[in-house]
Amino acid sequence: MAAPDFGERLGFTPAWFDLGVVDQAFMEKARAEWDKGDDTNTEHYRWWAFQEFLAARRPLSADLAAALYELGATDADPGMGGSIMSAIVYLSECPQAVLDAAAAAGERYLLRAVERRRAEPRAAADAGA
Repeated sequence: MAAPDFGERLGFTPAWFDLGVVDQAFMEKARAEWDKGDDTNTEHYRWWAFQEFLAARRPLSADLAAALYELGATDADPGMGGSIMSAIVYLSECPQAVLDAAAAAGERYLLRAVERRRAEPRAAADAGA
């Protein structure tokens, strides 16, 4: 199976590649893990890629945070996508526009995440500035 086909099989849309969340080096690691046959849950590979990217890129710019939130919003697996969106909301650098989008998304877990973020002393101070 060619790399692009393998990426599609794992649920990586073009946005994952365009944002740089997934690259050839990650795909090689993912392929090696996949070939072991221990984990065929494709969302685990997307979460792995997201976590590695996040760890390497923090703090995120407002634009990148918004793009990653959208990446979660469009994930084929609602649980996986929700995990990405929640992770972005909980970042200290999460921009107000993303917090507002999460609050308006109609998902209770996102609303709770936004409420918790807004209750943090730093977030409250930033909102008043």
